[in-house]
Amino acid sequence: MAPDRVKTRANVAADRLRQESQRAKLAAQASNTKNAVLELDETSDTLCVWYWPVNDDGERVVPSGLAQHRRSHRFRGPRCLCAFIDGDDDTGNHHEAALIVLARGPHAGEYAARCATSKCGYAVFIEEIHNSSGLPTKHYPRRSEIYPVAVISVGLIMVY
Repeated sequence: MAPDRVKTRANVAADRLRQESQRAKLAAQASNTKNAVLELDETSDTLCVWYWPVNDDGERVVPSGLAQHRRSHRFRGPRCLCAFIDGDDDTGNHHEAALIVLARGPHAGEYAARCATSKCGYAVFIEEIHNSSGLPTKHYPRRSEIYPVAVISVGLIMVY
C-alpha cells in the first residue's frame, strides 16, 4: 500500500477519534449544566443556551406544558448533537431533541430532552433545570395556526 494512502487512513481514524472525543465532551457539558439547557449552536461546533419558554404572564412553562406550548408558539426544543456528528452545518436542519418522561432509572417520572434517534448521546434532565434560579427564558411569539405534533415512541413515555 502506498505511504500516502496509509497516512490518509491514519488521518481519517485520528479525525474520527477527535470528533468522538469532542462529541462526548459536548454531551457531558450539556448533561452536567444545572442552571440552563444547552443545545448545539447553529455552527454545529459548540454549545449555546436554549431559552426556556415563558407564558403570556412571564411564568416559565412547566415541563409537562412544553408540547402544548410548542404547538401554539414559535419555538423548538433544544438541538441535539446529531448535526455535529453528521458534519451538518445547514442551519435550516434543526435536529430537535425529543422531550420525554423517563420511564425508569434514577430520574423515572421526570422530563428530559434526549436525542430523538439515540445517536448522539444528548440527554438533559430538564425538570431539574426548570426549577433552577437564573434560568434563561424567552417569550416566543404565537403561531398563526396550531402546529401539529407527531407522537413517537422508542420504549420511553413520549410527550411528543
